[in-house]
Amino acid sequence: MRSYLLDAVAGGLSRCDPGRVRTVLVDSFTATLAMPENQEEINQRVQLFASDDRLDQVTMEALYNLETKRRLQEFALTDLLIVDEAKVESLLPQAEPDVRANLLIWMISRATTGKRLDRAVELLNRVPPKENFPYGEATQLMLALPAERDTDKQEIFRLAMAADRQQQSVAIGGDDFASMIVRFWQHLHRALVLAAIHQVLDAAESREGSGVTLNTTSGTVGFTRQLDYRLFELLPILKQLDNDEADKLLKDSQQAQFQLKQFPSGLQSIDPTIRDTPAKEGERQEIGGSWGPPDKIDQISQATKAQVEEIERTAESNPRQAMATAATLPESVGPAWRVEFPRSQAYLGIARTLMTKNHSAAKDALEQMAESLEHTPHLYRAMDNWVEGIAISKKMDEVDLALKLFRSGMEQADKLRSDDADPDDPNIGLKGWWPSVSAYWRLVLAVSQFSPQTALEQVREIKDPEILLLLEVRLANRSLGAREDHCTTMVHKKLSRDSWSEERRLEE
Repeated sequence: MRSYLLDAVAGGLSRCDPGRVRTVLVDSFTATLAMPENQEEINQRVQLFASDDRLDQVTMEALYNLETKRRLQEFALTDLLIVDEAKVESLLPQAEPDVRANLLIWMISRATTGKRLDRAVELLNRVPPKENFPYGEATQLMLALPAERDTDKQEIFRLAMAADRQQQSVAIGGDDFASMIVRFWQHLHRALVLAAIHQVLDAAESREGSGVTLNTTSGTVGFTRQLDYRLFELLPILKQLDNDEADKLLKDSQQAQFQLKQFPSGLQSIDPTIRDTPAKEGERQEIGGSWGPPDKIDQISQATKAQVEEIERTAESNPRQAMATAATLPESVGPAWRVEFPRSQAYLGIARTLMTKNHSAAKDALEQMAESLEHTPHLYRAMDNWVEGIAISKKMDEVDLALKLFRSGMEQADKLRSDDADPDDPNIGLKGWWPSVSAYWRLVLAVSQFSPQTALEQVREIKDPEILLLLEVRLANRSLGAREDHCTTMVHKKLSRDSWSEERRLEE
């Protein structure tokens, strides 16, 4: 907690006393070294258990503590990277191995963004052969290199190829070795490109039962085998290099044949940002994906979204009917880790639609939204709804309603804290990352935008001194216009072994 608070304090100091930031971030990193867990020792402990054995409680807690230690080290060092890169390099030998690897990747990215291309190339060559190769950062570096540096592009490509040979890289719709082939094949020797294509296809053929679904603006594109997906991705290139072989391979994949008729350039037909030049300003990747066919959870989510959107459209002309239809929706659907709140989301949609035209109906929708969430068993997942409700109330100048929603949301956060601090089964994750602390902060952040005094008064009602101090630091940082600290949420239950975590970027 000392390390986490020091990192948060450094954010505020960057605005009011920049000369102290470096020292505080170094102290934040140094504080993690007092945590006794280390990666080598815990790896040895884990190896003592057979693959079908559950780890004992001591080992599980050590794993959780190591995860916390790694994240705290990454936070401190990435923030220090902006202030003093040389100091980061001097501290890296004391960091955990995964942290060292990640920091090296971020240094590559930073050097590329800063147009220090020779430095980026030098850092990329320092990535250990057995580490996860940074395909995304290598791609960005190749995009940044000018045409006269094709030799460097070829050497970077060879590094990526060697890494993929040791451990196959697969990022559906993202940057991996195959996408590097698609982008840069015209800058590389023909024999090298052919060898790379065969390497990817051979690896895909050895993987059975791993279908792929692409989610695009044009719809969903599905493949039952990874090989079919890779053929769809790479055959347009192979056709230009060896047309006979491309035709031969295509005969064995009806799915690739079908999809290439609709999208003759493969992935580049679906997403024009997959090319050998940097993305233009405002240009975004248009493709995502997942393993296997769309599952029932995706179908539930899509159906829920369609219902809510229809209710929003109805609200424009018939608010009463929209409210009545929203009341018929279930309060929650789906598993806890991806739960949806159709009724609440519909009420919020009605309020968004009517907030400038029909204050009375919008206000009623927000009050019904709050009522629909009062007894949800998924308190943390519902926090987005409370926060959006407060924001809509503020836009309507309904300050009393916004404060009412804020206080109701804080009551829900109090329930979360009771669960986090349950003496029979406590959350042993870092207190600053408890779901309740995240909920408190998101609510306080929302209300601080129009009533800072209310936010501070509510924070000071929290009895836990560590949580109180953290929220006060965050409020101070906000008043200074400092960066947000790293918003992580983590659950590691001691007895039930319920465990999950997420990263979140808070938007105003």
